[in-house]
Parts: sequence; structure tokens; C-alpha cells
Amino acid sequence: MDNNQHIESLCKKISQNSDQQAFKELYLAFFDSLYKFSFSIIHSSEFAEEAVNDVFLNIWEKRNSLKNIQNLRSYLFISTKNMSFNYLNKFRKERDTSLDDVLVHFESDELTPETAFFTSEVRAEIEQAINQLPPKTKLVFQMAKVEGMKYKEISEILNISVNTIDNHIATAIKKLSQILKNFSIEERNLILFQLFTKSQKNSIKNKLV
Repeated sequence: MDNNQHIESLCKKISQNSDQQAFKELYLAFFDSLYKFSFSIIHSSEFAEEAVNDVFLNIWEKRNSLKNIQNLRSYLFISTKNMSFNYLNKFRKERDTSLDDVLVHFESDELTPETAFFTSEVRAEIEQAINQLPPKTKLVFQMAKVEGMKYKEISEILNISVNTIDNHIATAIKKLSQILKNFSIEERNLILFQLFTKSQKNSIKNKLV
């Protein structure tokens, strides 16, 4: 049974039998990714955890409708985004906060496995460079590279087009190339290759979906 089938099986048990063990497994399967996503918006460990817990509380309360959700991962990320904005709006005492308003922060330990062989100094440089990207570009990079999401999923979660995602990735490549100009051409090309090759492949695949 692959991961998608396992998730579907868990959802069926939760929806039909109110299976608490299956719900716990579902929670553990998604918590880390959703927590990092929420934290990148809220910048509070406590409230990011609360936001994700609120999302799963809603899932449990509406468990009978789980069978109607076509893409659970997208649904969870969209719910977490909305819940995180709710918390952020409470902090700021204002409404209609958007992804353009938040300070998305990227941690070096979130870099992809392909970059694991880089030295800690290089990884720190990459982290600093990524954190100089525009917030939404940075978030698109995180979702595409760290979470391994398809562009179609990202477009649904962030409510932007696949072409816009392509533009964000192109912007990231251009800006990172400029920021990493102190590296030799060979080093810079290697870093960009490791960071973006998978994204470029996803771009081609997603245009075929």
C-alpha cells in the first residue's frame, strides 16, 4: 500500500468508524509539514501549533465529510493557511492579511536532501540568500522544493496560477544567482542546479497535467 492509499484508508476509518487511532496517525503524518507552513506565516511556535491543532479539531468534528475531500493535503494546507491568517489578524488587530504582508522565514535545516553535502557555511549562505527573496516567492520555493508539491497543488493552496508559480521560480533563480555572486561560477551553478532542477522538472510535468 502506497502513502496515498494509506491516507485514504485512514480517512475512511475516521469518516465511517470515528477511529481515533487512525485520526492520530493522520495527525502525525501531516503535523510537521503543516506546523512549518504555519510557523512561516505566524512566527510563533505556540500559535503555529495551536493553528494546526485547530485545523485537525475541525477535521475531527466534521469527520463524516472527509470522504468528500478530493485532495486532503491541499485541503489541510489551505485550512492551515486560513487558520494562520486568523491568528495573525488577532495579533495585528486587523483584517485581510495576505501572503504579501507576512515575513516568511526559511531555515537552513529545511534545505533539500540534494544540498546535504554542502558545508555548513555554504548552507548558511543559501539560507541567507533565500530569506532575501520576496515572501511569496520564498513560500513557493519552500512548497515546491521542501514539501515536494506539484505546481497544481501550490496554485490551489495559494490561489495563484501555475504560470505565476513558474514566474516565482524564475525570480528565485535570478535573485539567488545575483545574491550568490561571491561564489565561483561553478559553485553558483552547482547550488542553483541542486536547488532548482527538481522544480524545473515539476514545471514541465505540471504543464502536462
